[in-house]
Amino acid sequence: MTPSSDSGEARDADPRLYLTIGDVKVSIRSDLKGLLNEVASLYPVASEAHVPSQTIQIDVRQTRSRMFSPRYRVYADRQEVGSERRAREVFPFIEWGINLRVIATRAQYVQLHAASMSHGGDGFIFAGGSGSGKSTLAAGLMTRGWNYYCDEFALINRNTLCLHPFPKPLCIKAGSFSVMRRLHLPFARRGDYIKSQKGRVGYINPYKVEGHSVGGSAPVKFVIFPTYVENKSPQLQPISRTRALMDLAGCVFNRHVFDDQALSILSQVVQGAACFRLDTGDIQATCDLLESELCHVPDSCEDKSMPDNGLISASQRRTRKPTGPLLSRRAMLKRGAKLAYITPTVLTLTAQQAFAAGSNPSSACSTALATGELCNTDADCCSSDCDLGICQ
Repeated sequence: MTPSSDSGEARDADPRLYLTIGDVKVSIRSDLKGLLNEVASLYPVASEAHVPSQTIQIDVRQTRSRMFSPRYRVYADRQEVGSERRAREVFPFIEWGINLRVIATRAQYVQLHAASMSHGGDGFIFAGGSGSGKSTLAAGLMTRGWNYYCDEFALINRNTLCLHPFPKPLCIKAGSFSVMRRLHLPFARRGDYIKSQKGRVGYINPYKVEGHSVGGSAPVKFVIFPTYVENKSPQLQPISRTRALMDLAGCVFNRHVFDDQALSILSQVVQGAACFRLDTGDIQATCDLLESELCHVPDSCEDKSMPDNGLISASQRRTRKPTGPLLSRRAMLKRGAKLAYITPTVLTLTAQQAFAAGSNPSSACSTALATGELCNTDADCCSSDCDLGICQ
């Protein structure tokens, strides 16, 4: 539904608020009293004189009142994203509208459902669905001086493979409110908001977290898949790059833009990254674990000793033999079969090509991806110089 232009008042004269979120520009006009002040408390405000043509336009319009309670519609670039919403529901739909337009218009990025951070110049991707603890983990790391990029997007430049910031406010569900209080992180307002499916949520302005900053672009050095496990000590377990690639493929927001290129881009990303599963529990203990295991990797790549936790740097993975048994052909086929199942919604590979990709999902293996032929070596790898280090 498109908002009408003849509403009985001079819409062009209505004040708008202009925002800057990384390299994304947004303008917001609202019929809801006080909403622009709330938005300004969460986002960096930009000058109208520096607004580019690709600005996302958000409109909040009152439609009618029900039992003295007004209802509002939310539009993003003239497309309705929230209809007949109460005042407490409006801001989450503004965020949703901005997210949808970023997905639709920022084709220079592969966009993943993930929190993204950086520390010491290294980019971190924390990929996972709703409820995996991404936002809580990002908040905890921010209090320790990590650079914040986003709690819901990982924007990877398709050419440089670097992470880029999209520093939207952190959206915290009611179950983590007590954690935020222990971290001394203030919400933007006293009352909470109502978000569809998530229920009560609060928002934290990343620019108001003491001792933290929003980082610039950074190369991806760690890909981590967190899962919140209540009352459990945090654990960090290495996983193969093949496994990480397949899981990342299922996290792509704008898969319609890249088709089969997404697999090639993500394979290059995981090639230079160490990949892990993370069971999170207590936020402080989880942050301690990440900082002790991943932020102090020895500089020398010639050290052949394996740390007790099994951590190997990306460069070490390319020069060492694996300590565990190589994956069998049957295991590789199972991985290829799983990729074939997710192909219709993620990539545009044939089933045969997906089997080949499962054997070695490497952008260098152009023959396998083009012909669908499976590998014949003992290591089930197309080349001894496999990008993902499967046979090394």
